[in-house]
Amino acid sequence: MKTQEHVVAFVEPARDGEATLEVAQEAVNSGGRATVVVLVNRKTMDDVRAFAESENLTVPDATAIYFERLAETYASRLGNGEASAVVTESAYAGRHLFETATRANPTTIVMPQRLANRRGWRSFVGRSQVPVLITPPITATAA
Repeated sequence: MKTQEHVVAFVEPARDGEATLEVAQEAVNSGGRATVVVLVNRKTMDDVRAFAESENLTVPDATAIYFERLAETYASRLGNGEASAVVTESAYAGRHLFETATRANPTTIVMPQRLANRRGWRSFVGRSQVPVLITPPITATAA
């Protein structure tokens, strides 16, 4: 019996998550599944606070709405019912996020090189029982 591919892809909005998202998209397109773990950084939280102020919401209410929309955006980009998105508040919670990712029973974990090089993540990548695909940083293209 063939095992269905299941990719867990870590992305940070407006950073170098596009390459990891492409790997997840390929898995979904070939009949597999993908879980996107969206890592929220300080810039995103600044955007949440601005959203709260503009909509006259509390920060917790704005956070819930913003994260729900962010998760829906990534899931819809994969365009398949076999895709799910998870949002977390911090890219610094490496151990928790890596454990969560491996509990989803993936066949591959995909993460940007910048994230894999963080001191708090290197040991988890090295000890992973699941193959970890590290995507290179996005290079600037000449116009």
